[in-house]
Order: sequence, then structure tokens, then C-alpha cells
Amino acid sequence: MHRLKAISVGLFTFVFMIGGNCSRTRVESLNRMNEGVVLASQKQYVQAAEKLQSATVIDPQNDQAFWNLAIVHMEMHKFERARDDLQRAIDVNPNVAGYHEKLGTVLMELSDWDGARQRFTRALELDDTLFKAHYKLGQVHERMDNPQEALREYTRAVETGPRFIEAYRALGRLYADLDYLAEAIQVLQSGLQVVIQGTEDEGHLHHLLGTVYQQQRNYDRAVEEFRAALRLVPTLREALFALGWTYSLQDNREEARRFLRQYVDNAGAEAPPHYLKAARDRLNLLGEP
Repeated sequence: MHRLKAISVGLFTFVFMIGGNCSRTRVESLNRMNEGVVLASQKQYVQAAEKLQSATVIDPQNDQAFWNLAIVHMEMHKFERARDDLQRAIDVNPNVAGYHEKLGTVLMELSDWDGARQRFTRALELDDTLFKAHYKLGQVHERMDNPQEALREYTRAVETGPRFIEAYRALGRLYADLDYLAEAIQVLQSGLQVVIQGTEDEGHLHHLLGTVYQQQRNYDRAVEEFRAALRLVPTLREALFALGWTYSLQDNREEARRFLRQYVDNAGAEAPPHYLKAARDRLNLLGEP
């Protein structure tokens, strides 16, 4: 039996022969695949896709060639092609959890929520430690209006990936949306204990925590969290709006005007229109000079 050694380069995979016998077809396919991986790592995606497609034609049993081709097609935003590539990889080798997880990710891009749910579920049957699969399955359950299942998957994402901050954010936000405010605070504070200090991730956690305190009408704590978020991410427009709004709820008119005006001035074209309108209306009520 031939022996192969796989080395991951980012999401791409090189395969090297380290002993035993390989058919000439497999050797040629692997060589072509590795050439494609090199081109992909250089972001020459069109040429990479050609090499990888050739590798799959030479040896249709080379599941890693289909995997690499799928990654290239994802980089090119050709998600239908990536879906088909990953299905071919699974047809050849159905017991690789990563293939199912990546297919679920592609199906999310294609808004095939039930198909994505099935793929993530299968990936986790094969490897329950895939924290990003738990996280994405939680997103799918939210999209399918299954909040309790989403809570369960986000919780598993935190348990299996204790430094994966996006899971803390998603879990805390969903608890807050469901009015489980104490649970939301606990989750977000746990995230702050493990996040890398001084990063944007820390800033976003502070912002979310501030929104929960605001829901509790604990305005002093909300102000502290929004200010902490802005110290870390001064361009975080949502925190500018939330801070100005909270000051207005405290009847601190001067600070409310200052931060809501900053929000309006820095909102940009992508700002939600209803937020801009709310900020301008509140400034009018506050009697902006």
C-alpha cells in the first residue's frame, strides 16, 4: 500500500509520497494537484483551477484534488462549482469531517439552510470537536427560527473552542435577544476573560455587553462598556450611537449630543437609515445648538 503525507498550507493541502508504491496515474494527479496548490497560494486562481481540474480528471479518486479545487472556487466566489467539487470529494471519501463542514459553509452561501444543517450535523457526527461547525450550525438554526437549537450549538462552540470569540458574541447576543439578560452577561464576561487584550474582538465584546446592560436599564454600567469599546475601536459607529443614546436616557444632554453628533458625522453611506434618523430625531429633541 502506498503511503502519502499531507501538509496543509492555509486551507489548501499538499500531498507528498513518502514510500511504497503509487500508480503512475495517482503520481501524475498528485503532482498536478500540488502545482495547483502553489498557484492558489500565489492567488493565481484561474491557473490553479485549471491544474486542479486536470488532477481530478487524471485520477477521479483523488478526493484531495476535489477539496483543493473547491477552496479555489470558493475564493473565486463560484459557490455552485465549489458545492459540486465537495460533493465529489465526499463521494470518494465520505468519512472526512472537514469535507462535510466545508460543504455546509458553501450551502450557507447558497442559502440552502436545510442542506447546510445536514452537512454540519454529519461533520459533527464524525468529529464533535469542530467548534466552527457547531458555530455555523447555530447560525443555520437561527436562520431556520430554531433559537433553542442555536443556543445549544453556540454553547458547544464555546465549550469546544474556548478562545473562539465569535461564539461568545453569538451566544451572548442570542441570549439577549431572547431576554435572558443574566445569561447574556455571564457569557460575554466569560469571553472578556479569554479574549486577547487590546484587540477589536475585545472592543466588540464590550459593546455587546453594554447593549445588555442598557436593556437592563443599568445605564451606568452600559456607559462604562460603550466607552471601553470606543477606547479599543474608536471607529465602532454602533458604540458611538449606543453611548449617545444611553446618555440621553440618563438625561446627560451634553454628552448625548456630543456622541450622537459624532455618530451622524461618521456614519457613512453604509449606516442603517433608521439609526441615522433616530440619532437626528434625538438630537432635535435634545435641542442641539
